[in-house]
Amino acid sequence: MTSLAEGEVKSALRNRLVWVALALSLTLNVFVIAGLIWSQAANPRPANFAERLVEAGAGLNLSPTQRDIFNQFAESIQQRTRGMRETSAPLIRQIWDELAKPQPDQAVINQLVDETSENRHAYQRDMIASLSAFLGSLSPDQRAQFVDGMRRQIARESHRRSP
Repeated sequence: MTSLAEGEVKSALRNRLVWVALALSLTLNVFVIAGLIWSQAANPRPANFAERLVEAGAGLNLSPTQRDIFNQFAESIQQRTRGMRETSAPLIRQIWDELAKPQPDQAVINQLVDETSENRHAYQRDMIASLSAFLGSLSPDQRAQFVDGMRRQIARESHRRSP
């Protein structure tokens, strides 16, 4: 075999190896991306604390009376969450509008932040009152199961957020 023919064979082999490597790389990337998408779709994380509370309560073995109390609790906290967002959203927009000015008025910003914080504080007080009423309807074992589930969720969230 001539050196020219050997060079062509080596070149063809090298081209095939490059294409095989590219195909393998593409295949692995597709599987990794598909796995990430699947993991997010298979276990969607509740968006907020109220939804996590509802999810934790849904896993309990509730009696019909407890189920009614739980449904009232779930509806109540979802309404309160919506209400808090609706009252806070305009305040937050006003804060950003003020910050966008060439000379933002810090007193106005502080007042808006205080109002937003008070809305959040009132929301938290209402949430605890509703949660306490719901927990009062549970047996000691159910209450422990619910609280342990919430603690685990909070720990997972803290772990995800920590660098």
